[in-house]
Amino acid sequence: MKQYILLLVLCINPDFSSAEEAQYPLQPRIIGGRNATKNEFPFVVAILVFGKPQCTGTIINQYKVLTVAHCVLNGTDYDDYIVKAGFYIANDPNAIVRNVNYIRIHFNYEVKQYWTFDIAILNVTQPFVFNEAVQPVVLPKFRRRLRPGTKATIIGWGYTQFAPRRQIPSVLQALDLTYIKKSECRQSWRLVNRTICAVAASNSQASCRGDSGSPMMVGNVQWGILATGTTNCTGRRPFTFLEVSRFTKWIKRVSMVPGQGNRTTRMCTSLLQH
Repeated sequence: MKQYILLLVLCINPDFSSAEEAQYPLQPRIIGGRNATKNEFPFVVAILVFGKPQCTGTIINQYKVLTVAHCVLNGTDYDDYIVKAGFYIANDPNAIVRNVNYIRIHFNYEVKQYWTFDIAILNVTQPFVFNEAVQPVVLPKFRRRLRPGTKATIIGWGYTQFAPRRQIPSVLQALDLTYIKKSECRQSWRLVNRTICAVAASNSQASCRGDSGSPMMVGNVQWGILATGTTNCTGRRPFTFLEVSRFTKWIKRVSMVPGQGNRTTRMCTSLLQH
C-alpha cells in the first residue's frame, strides 16, 4: 500500500494546470478570518494524517465525520488518520482524539473531475461523547436551496497568512461570506452540478490551499463543504463548495451503516478505471 503514496499524491491534485497553481501545493485554507470562541462551532473537527493537519470535517453522529473525497485519497492506511474534536485552541489538552477504521467515498466520485461528488464519510473507532464542546452538525433538507445574498460562515484551521511566510493559527478561524448566484460565480470558475459559491467582503479575506472540507454554515445548518480555494490565496475569486443539500439522503444512508473495511483506503488508481 505505502508504495503507491507518491502516485496518489499526484492523482489527488488534478487541478495544478498552471505555474501559478504549482506555487501553492496545498488545499484550501482560510485567510483573514476571526478567532472562534469556545464551543461556538462544536461540530468542527480537524483530520490529521501522520499527525499533521490534512483537512477539516464535521461531525454527523457519534461515529461519522463528513469531509471531501480528495482529502482521503492519499494511499495511507485507515489507522494513519486521526480525527481531533472538541477544541478551538490548537494546543488544547482536552481535545478529543479518535482513530479511523473505515472511509466511505461517494461511488460516483472521479478524480479527473473531482468537484463532482467530492464527498466522503469517515468512521471513527470509538463514539464521540456529546457535550458543550462536541456536537453533531445539522444537515439541510434534501434539495433545499439558499437565496442569493444569504449570509454564511466558513470555519477551519487554515493559514491566517500564506506569503511571505506561512502562519498557522493557534485559534480556530471563522470567516463571514455571502452566498451568490451560480451565474455570477461562473465568471470566475468552471462550475459543475452540485456546486455553490460564496464571496468574502474583501480581497484580504480568502481561502488558500491546505484545508479542504471546511463547512459553510448558515446558522447551525451546513450548506456547503469547501471544495477548492483561490490559487493565489487572495479573495479575487469566490469560494466554491459542494452543495450539501444535494447529498443529504446519501449522507444519512451511509451514516446509518456501521463502518467496516480492511484498513486500507480506496486507491485513486481504481477510481480512474471507472
